Amino acid sequence: MLKRRKKQLSEHGNTSPRLAELVPDPDLADPVQLAFISDLHLFSSRCHIERHQATIRRAIEATDVCVWGGDLFDFCWSRLGDGDVSRTAAIEWLEAWRAEFPDKVFIYLNGNHDAQASFRQSLREWALPYRQESDPPPVSDPGGVNSDSAEPAPHVRLRLQPGAVHVDWDAIRLADLLMVHGDVIEGGGHSAGLAHYRNRWAHESDKSPANLKNGFYDAAVTARLHLAAAGVAHRRRSTCLRLLHWARQQPTWLHHDMQRVVFGHTHRCLRGVHVAGIDFYNGGAAVKHVKFEPVVLSVSGGV
Repeated sequence: MLKRRKKQLSEHGNTSPRLAELVPDPDLADPVQLAFISDLHLFSSRCHIERHQATIRRAIEATDVCVWGGDLFDFCWSRLGDGDVSRTAAIEWLEAWRAEFPDKVFIYLNGNHDAQASFRQSLREWALPYRQESDPPPVSDPGGVNSDSAEPAPHVRLRLQPGAVHVDWDAIRLADLLMVHGDVIEGGGHSAGLAHYRNRWAHESDKSPANLKNGFYDAAVTARLHLAAAGVAHRRRSTCLRLLHWARQQPTWLHHDMQRVVFGHTHRCLRGVHVAGIDFYNGGAAVKHVKFEPVVLSVSGGV
């Protein structure tokens, strides 16, 4: 079993989760106002961004920190063209928001639709001019620490200074709040399984199998079959418990005294659903027939 898992890590990349804790700067207000925005699926035919642009803007305007919570872009089903074209458009979209709100903090969490290695490298290059002096150096290998190692993941602290940009993280802790895309529950909840799961979306849009699958999925969205599938695959209580189980397998500092979890991935809106003593939030998705509303939270304590 161990040999099989190491083989999976070799094939799909070393994807031990990249974890960090946010430390607010004194220049930020207390409490910190935070917006979590995920699952826009930009560039795909099922995205309805035009209906939600104003809502996204209001959320960013009203907060100090904007967390892009993963699956903002859909590279394997992009209508814009090949990977380089879509990645360039994605960075331009992100930079437009950063340039409009230069004093906000922007954070990007990896999702299964946008965790491809080429885009993660593009993200790191984009964020480089906005690094803070106290930030850890950028990594050339996005995989992180070997997940089969006995060594615990390092306790990385990122300073929340106005104008900071932090990218290529899988989960972030701020005070009592844990932020994660949510696909960490897939593939059996371990690193090799998540790598295999994310690899399903690593191909580019110009490959014919992707276009064929895209057509099938568009037909399912039109028939609203994706809503029923999401309801079966991601039942609320079960999903929350799986996320909680995943968090408790991580270093203690990531989950100790955690009271709230905000996540994406499941396309099902949650507004403080209380499960096992934890409040769970999800903003839904900006795709056809799905409710979408950015999660806006006030975070205090240790700030």
